[in-house]
Amino acid sequence: MSKRQPHPLLDLLLTVVLPSAALEYLSANDRLGPFWALVVASLLPLGLGVYCWVTKSGLNLFSVLGLVAVIVTGGLGLLKLPAFWIGIKEIAIPVLIAIAFPLSHRWGKPIINSMLFAPNLMNERALRAALDTPEKQASFEKHLFQASLGLGLAMLGTAVVNFALAMYLIGNKEPGSEAYVKAIGTLNWSGTIMLGALLLVAMMVVMVRFMRGIQRLTGLDKEDLLNAGQTVRRQV
Repeated sequence: MSKRQPHPLLDLLLTVVLPSAALEYLSANDRLGPFWALVVASLLPLGLGVYCWVTKSGLNLFSVLGLVAVIVTGGLGLLKLPAFWIGIKEIAIPVLIAIAFPLSHRWGKPIINSMLFAPNLMNERALRAALDTPEKQASFEKHLFQASLGLGLAMLGTAVVNFALAMYLIGNKEPGSEAYVKAIGTLNWSGTIMLGALLLVAMMVVMVRFMRGIQRLTGLDKEDLLNAGQTVRRQV
């Protein structure tokens, strides 16, 4: 029986959108108040994690990191820690992703493979056929590792931006106050948007550089490397 995978939009809704809304709109004293707003915001992604564990559907790397991020942020808020520690958490997630990209090559399962070799993106059959010598294969692995390093560096850049954003939004708020909890909600969704936008830009740059390098290496046209191409126009 195939595993039932969580829908990406539902994943995003439960780990980012609804927790952020709970923090921003339920933290007022005439509603749930800061404490219970944080509890509700933490329970939403936790419930998704429990559901996926019970149904054994699993979560991808970024879903797990997003889940942990919301729960940790809620926990730090409940402990009423200074904004600096929220900023440290905002650094930690992108740094972990940055380290995971190149480190995954040592595990033999590069994370970037799932991004570059999506079924609707890359014509992997044509690419693998063109890597017909050990030298070409080694050069290809080098290009792949360089692409992972590029995305890793992009994640380190987002870590700096996220820390600055956390200090800007929460730095002057009293821990545990209504304004503090609302700011955490704003940080949660704005940080996610920023992370996604920067990753998208970095992915586009990395993809262009990767494609150019692979074209030079294999002699294949871009149309042959992309999934739309079904035939190889030039052979090397």
